[in-house]
Amino acid sequence: MNDNTPLNEDQLVWGIHPVYELLAARPRSIHEILIEKGKTSRKLQDIIDLARKEQVKVKFTPQFRISGSRQMNHQGVIARIMPFETLQEEAFLALLGQSKTPFVLALDSIQDPHNLGAIIRSASAAGVTGLIVPKDRSAPLSGTVAKISAGALAHLPVCQSTNFARILQKLKEQGIWIYGTIKDGGVSIYQTDFSGPLCLVIGGEEKGIRPLVQEQCDFKVTIPMQREIDSLNASVAAGVIMFEIIRQKGL
Repeated sequence: MNDNTPLNEDQLVWGIHPVYELLAARPRSIHEILIEKGKTSRKLQDIIDLARKEQVKVKFTPQFRISGSRQMNHQGVIARIMPFETLQEEAFLALLGQSKTPFVLALDSIQDPHNLGAIIRSASAAGVTGLIVPKDRSAPLSGTVAKISAGALAHLPVCQSTNFARILQKLKEQGIWIYGTIKDGGVSIYQTDFSGPLCLVIGGEEKGIRPLVQEQCDFKVTIPMQREIDSLNASVAAGVIMFEIIRQKGL
């Protein structure tokens, strides 16, 4: 790469914590780490030391040129990443089979990378076993998603499915119950038993869960509202339900 070539934001992870987490969890996913000249701190040195240990290239540069219009708080460090590695369906299902009570999160058509990143951050905090996203109906697993997830994307097993309804059917064959979130007509999450192996399906920001996906849901649940509002943001709704699930599981 020429030093004057602008960096493509979709191929970057930036900020001290996200870069360190990615480097610690998936060093082979990083092409190189760029450090802004003149920036020094203990945490930046930790990144440099770990990169050298993992044999990841470190380059010092006078400034970063980022394609796109918005500013990013990179804190003096950027990682150029390779395409994010996901699990094939069979490998993902095998991983779930190793857990006594798997807790899966399936995101149907989440298009906003900030929502996707925020949901992944909450999912990691809630101890989700694995994440399913559609291959074509989802925001890409980009540097923006990795940044918003605060490094959690590096630690969460992800399956990109070409047939969302089919993989939910395979989960059911493994004894995993499917809970779909809907705006109206569902059972309150506070009156729902989430104690067993389960997959929580969160729908897209505008249309929710697609009809074919809803057909695979064993239960349809909703968050009761105290006032009349249209709906919660997808990432907020996901967080509320995931932590109700772990409250019931006593984790």
